[in-house]
Amino acid sequence: MQKYKKIAYIALILLIIICVFFIYKVFAKNGQKDNDTIAKSLEDIKLLEGKFLNIFNELNNIKFENYQISANEIKKQNNSSKESSEGQGEGSSSDSKGGSGNSEESSKTEESGGSQTKEDSSKNTEYSLKEQGILTQDTEINWKQIKNDVENLYTPLYNMTLDLYQTNTKQQDIINFNKEYDNLTKAVKNEDKELTLYELSTLYNYLPQFIANCTENTKEVIISKTKDNILKAYSLLEKEQWATIAENINLAAQEFTKLVTDINSNEKTNQYNINKAYIMINEMQNAVLLKDKQIFLIKYKNVIEELENI
Repeated sequence: MQKYKKIAYIALILLIIICVFFIYKVFAKNGQKDNDTIAKSLEDIKLLEGKFLNIFNELNNIKFENYQISANEIKKQNNSSKESSEGQGEGSSSDSKGGSGNSEESSKTEESGGSQTKEDSSKNTEYSLKEQGILTQDTEINWKQIKNDVENLYTPLYNMTLDLYQTNTKQQDIINFNKEYDNLTKAVKNEDKELTLYELSTLYNYLPQFIANCTENTKEVIISKTKDNILKAYSLLEKEQWATIAENINLAAQEFTKLVTDINSNEKTNQYNINKAYIMINEMQNAVLLKDKQIFLIKYKNVIEELENI
């Protein structure tokens, strides 16, 4: 009897171990799936963030590169003339024989193309570096490019929406974000610069919270919030609301201070860039005091490029 009891206990223990093992595997698999989904969501958000920045920049023809490669087609012409002293000799001897020789020679000339000079042209491409800066940029907006960019973003937008539903992001925030994107599309369709800037700023305002729901990396969140405040200021340039612009730059500096003073999150390799960016953000206030849009755009371009490198 005791023997059967021992066997039953052993069997029960084995059964419990097997159940625990399977439960662990299920939870581990689900946990890995959740981590993959969150990582995918962050990737989708970062993609949209980059595209939004490009559209912001397109509205003022801002390029991060200081030079642009331009290609020009040039035509090269090769002229070759053929002179036949023999033909001329035959022509003069034909004159002594009669007019029929000249008629025959004229016929040959017409058959060969009617001309003794042959032009051969071929296209070559000449490449040059065109310097492009804020003070020398074109003022005309390339709405065709912006319309294509906005339309093409609908596909990654759907992907991000599906992935965000698997995170802690509020459902209403996702719905509102998609509605705002339709408003952006309408503003771009109507080629309304002020409204396009407003809608872009409204959309970007959602991204820091989306990022916070997908990562525990505080540096990512702080940089995103800093950009958000700078872009809010940027979006008000057309209206020249300098007081509100100044407030947003102050908020950007306050947010970025968290990264400057947080020793734990500062990697030594990025410390120089972090300190440099902090100075550049504060320097934007000089453009606000001058109430000069072009100087503001120069500083905006430099600070956003620096934040992208951190």
